[in-house]
Amino acid sequence: MKGKKSGVQDAKAASASASPKLKLQKNVNRTPIREKPVSAAKGGMIESFQTAVVDIVISIVSKNGAGAYIRPHIDAFREGNEACSEWCIDGIMPRRDIGNEPMKSSPTQPYQWDCIVTLRDSQNFETPDFVGRKLAASFSSFSTSAYEKRLFQYKGDISEDPPLSLNNYLLDRDCIVYLKKIYFGVSKDEIMEDEETLSDFFGSPDEGRRILSALTNFEWEGEWYG
Repeated sequence: MKGKKSGVQDAKAASASASPKLKLQKNVNRTPIREKPVSAAKGGMIESFQTAVVDIVISIVSKNGAGAYIRPHIDAFREGNEACSEWCIDGIMPRRDIGNEPMKSSPTQPYQWDCIVTLRDSQNFETPDFVGRKLAASFSSFSTSAYEKRLFQYKGDISEDPPLSLNNYLLDRDCIVYLKKIYFGVSKDEIMEDEETLSDFFGSPDEGRRILSALTNFEWEGEWYG
């Protein structure tokens, strides 16, 4: 028994001598770190989801169960800041609440809770997961002279199965805006004949026809956002 144990120890010793320990070579990056560290206060959590309109992914940003503060990001996007060109954002719209009203960021705050609309690329067709991760990375790296970087984290894809119609998330007005964008140049009368499209945007053909029939042709053809 003693001889067997000694043999095992000899085998281990031989194996150790045959495999020398790896010694890493240092390669020191001596570029000074001049930027301020990311604020310890987190910016928020990002969740993304697919809608019944296959071209549209929507993302929401929350913090402690309420709408997160993203006003600097919204302003930069609307002002055409070059840094926003890769953010996967087509529009920032009020999040819908009961009664076709904008949702408040919290019961105690007067500010509306916006949601981020991504119009998926016809070639790449980005997933909600891709969009959410991209937004989290982009928002985390953003700063201005008056706004320090904050950490945004991607929480996950919260798509329903099957996906819900667009009017579950956006006001009727904004559903019409995207209906016109995706079916650019198509007449209102033609759209009102397409029951699948009406259901994807408004939940049912009847509801879609009710909303669109209330618009005059002049209103339909007009600019909805300046």
